[in-house]
Amino acid sequence: MTGPIRAVWPAAAGWSAFGALELPAEHPLRALVVVAFLAVGPGYALAGEGASVLTTAVTSVAGSAASCALTAEAYLLAGAFSAPRVVGTLAGLTTIAVLIRTVVRARTSREELR
Repeated sequence: MTGPIRAVWPAAAGWSAFGALELPAEHPLRALVVVAFLAVGPGYALAGEGASVLTTAVTSVAGSAASCALTAEAYLLAGAFSAPRVVGTLAGLTTIAVLIRTVVRARTSREELR
């Protein structure tokens, strides 16, 4: 998937997951939104372009797993682990990755037009 949806989806999913944490703990929508974001969101923001669908899917899941593990481990070692902190940090990092990808894509397309 390319274009504006690819640019916006991971960041929107991250902040939706962060907002879903306000739902009661036993609410199924909370679990669905948060797990879906943690499984794919951060990695999808970091996945490369021009690859096949399978490559993008594998890279997204692996990148998300690595991002989640590193973020959770940092908070555990600091003694400050909580779900809102981890999801909020990952949502912020995902948004930054999306913004960087968008800026790089815009500069590349400008250079190609010259």
